[in-house]
Amino acid sequence: TASRQQLRVTAYFSDGGSRDVTRQAVYESNEPNIAEVGRDGLVETNDHTGLFAVMVRFGGKVATFHAAVPQAVDEQQQTLVQSYLDELGQRLDSPIDQLLLRQWKRLGITPSIPADDSTFIRRASIDICGTLPTRHEVEAYVANKNPDKRARLIDRLLERPEYASYFALKWAEILQNRGSGYSTSKQRAGTALFAGWIRDSIVANKPYDQFVSEIITASGSQDENPPTIWYRQVRTRQDYVESVAQAFLGVRVQCAQCHHHPFERWSQADYYGLTAVFSRVGRKGGFTDAEVPTNEIIYVKDAGVVRHPRTGQLVVPKALGGPQFKLTRYDDPRQSFVKWMTAADNPFFARTMANRMWAHFHGRGIVHPIDDARSTNPPTNPELLDALATDFSEHGYDVKRLVRVICLSYSYGLQSAPNELNRDDNQTFARFYPRRLAAEVLLDGISQVLGVPTQFAGGGGAFPTGTRAIELPDENVTSSFLDVFGRPARTSACECERSDAPGLSQALTLINSNEIQRKLISKDGYAARLASNKLSHIENTNDVFWRFLGRDPSRQESQAAVAFLKSDDDLVEAYRSLLWSLLATNEFMFNH
Repeated sequence: TASRQQLRVTAYFSDGGSRDVTRQAVYESNEPNIAEVGRDGLVETNDHTGLFAVMVRFGGKVATFHAAVPQAVDEQQQTLVQSYLDELGQRLDSPIDQLLLRQWKRLGITPSIPADDSTFIRRASIDICGTLPTRHEVEAYVANKNPDKRARLIDRLLERPEYASYFALKWAEILQNRGSGYSTSKQRAGTALFAGWIRDSIVANKPYDQFVSEIITASGSQDENPPTIWYRQVRTRQDYVESVAQAFLGVRVQCAQCHHHPFERWSQADYYGLTAVFSRVGRKGGFTDAEVPTNEIIYVKDAGVVRHPRTGQLVVPKALGGPQFKLTRYDDPRQSFVKWMTAADNPFFARTMANRMWAHFHGRGIVHPIDDARSTNPPTNPELLDALATDFSEHGYDVKRLVRVICLSYSYGLQSAPNELNRDDNQTFARFYPRRLAAEVLLDGISQVLGVPTQFAGGGGAFPTGTRAIELPDENVTSSFLDVFGRPARTSACECERSDAPGLSQALTLINSNEIQRKLISKDGYAARLASNKLSHIENTNDVFWRFLGRDPSRQESQAAVAFLKSDDDLVEAYRSLLWSLLATNEFMFNH
């Protein structure tokens, strides 16, 4: 049932006085479907269960009211839920799992049951390697009776080359390794160099703090020092501030460029203090290639001046929300900045990466959106985020360890199918949140199951046969399929550029795609092999389902498939239609 809570707001002034400003304050709920707030500060809950926060603003100051709306159940059902969660808690010994359990208890939510083995290996293979598991891999995993087989699977996936390729793609987007915007093809050497460096760093499991530091402090020739390529696309003072803050600190400070941030503490002094960190970044050499100068040399100038736009005063380089840096003309302000940023007690750095990786594997961040951390957009489970960040920093910013911790969490192993008490949950990870395969993963998956690789055109030639979409060096490789299914343009550090929203163009592509048709009709493809082998329709149907969906077909699916194959005089065309029908299913197109 709906409930109400009247907020009261008191303002304290510099002269020592105070007064009630409840009716003069401005209010906003971050989850209006859970609870709404009126102009007078009256909070009223709705039918949805979950966590919400109400922002209160008065006189340029912001405060936040946090609350939870538990599941509305009768006393008997509540007792059963708590009893089930207590019993579950006795089997969960991980600190991460205990923090998840605490949230479920708070809201009276029961998690979905654990996913079966075939679902888990498909899920983990896609999320870690961007690759579908083969039939042999699924069957071997399902048959394995080792109690720690999930941990061993994750370790094996982390050692595969596809892991490095897939996460290199992810970081190339965040770091805006962009190939568009040029009049010649000479940029490909640079994007390939930077993409290769990112991938090599991931292969080596380079500590995350070192990885970021080498990018931000990069100097030298863009022909020779790959991290300097970051400065090719991120080239203005505004770009420096907003890209660094969003990618590595998880905050959006754009508003503070012109005025005090309306929903956060950031002021113009904070914005331009961070701007001053990059004020001495210099560029020389290179050549102009359309919009973007290429092959420059990045160096540190002797001086750089930033003035506050309102006061006109010189601004000293400073950390975001932190101290001013004491520098001489021989010091690189970027070095002081990364030292502050990567320190164990930094309030942003480890939390942002932990949240980013949690969102990658769970479909949603503990702070969501993942790069919009602020007091008015609080984490749904602050203790969980703190625990992940602490473990990450205490173990030397080991990214592979962070992946293991997240993938071995109880929440990551749950079914995506909801139960009665978590059907509306999208905050506590009481079930796995399904999402459509990323464009590159989907195209590679189609190539894999149909047995025909995609041929990508390159500048002045073509990429080697067998090159996968997750291995492409930049977004400027022509592919209408990738564009239709949400490949980002890499114009910002926000992962929100990648779209997984459904659209009519995607449905039409599945029907009319020349690329899919080419794979289906290939004489060396899977469809042709099915039609020419000596196996029965039942045996072939079983292989198709294992290959595409990682499971046996149900009796009804098998019977329908066999009947369809027998009804068509053109056996090759019948198998092509069967394969296409499975490609278009949600079960194939989604990680679930």
